[in-house]
Formats: sequence, C-alpha cells, structure tokens
Amino acid sequence: MKNILWFLISLFDSNWGYDTPLQKRFKVGDKCKISHYKTKDNTFEVGEEVTIVENGRNDYLIKNRNGKMIVVYQFELI
Repeated sequence: MKNILWFLISLFDSNWGYDTPLQKRFKVGDKCKISHYKTKDNTFEVGEEVTIVENGRNDYLIKNRNGKMIVVYQFELI
C-alpha cells in the first residue's frame, strides 16, 4: 500500500522548489544509486549502484560492488 501511495505522490508532486527529490526510505538489502546531490565526503561516483547495509534515522551505511563501505545521507541516494 505504501508503494502505491509513493507512486501516486510522485506522479502529482514534482517536488518543485526543493533541492532534493522526493525522499523514500530504503530497507536493508535494497539496491540504489548515488544521486547528484552527494556530499564532498562521499567518494562513490554519481550513478554507482550500492547496497544498503544498515539504516539509521537520516543516514545509511552502504557498500559498493568492491565491498567498500561508507555512511551517506538520505538525499544522496536514489
């Protein structure tokens, strides 16, 4: 049900006027990509596929295909 609601919100709300896209929460094991909104501390490339290892309140521990792990903020993932 939540996925349907997120889909409908993304159709009607372009999030115009904000710097970051609609922010969905990710679960452990989800595959996602690094967004254009990454910080200087994020050493991964934009568009690189990563896996969620742990999730916190506003940040995630992620790892790439090589096994390198870093902590990123919610807005750094799509």
